[in-house]
Amino acid sequence: MHGSTWRFSGDPTDLAGRYDALLAEVPTEDIRFHACFQAADGIVVVDTCPSQEVFDAFRTSEWFTEALTRHGLPEPVIVDYAVHAAFAEGKRIDE
Repeated sequence: MHGSTWRFSGDPTDLAGRYDALLAEVPTEDIRFHACFQAADGIVVVDTCPSQEVFDAFRTSEWFTEALTRHGLPEPVIVDYAVHAAFAEGKRIDE
């Protein structure tokens, strides 16, 4: 499993609405763990992917680049990580 944080700078309320519109285009049934936090200076998204390769393919996909533009989201600062442990609803999900 691979994880990442995505920091979008700007008005958190405005960005949250734009994020919601983008997320409405994503089939969420395959998401293992994903969260969006409102910060004082923007939003922070925590996301997981099955592998580094899946993460890289999504991050650089034409669809994602166009979706950011379509919904008026700024270019995020992305940091990616190997996942050591992940839990959701009381269950370990990284195995």
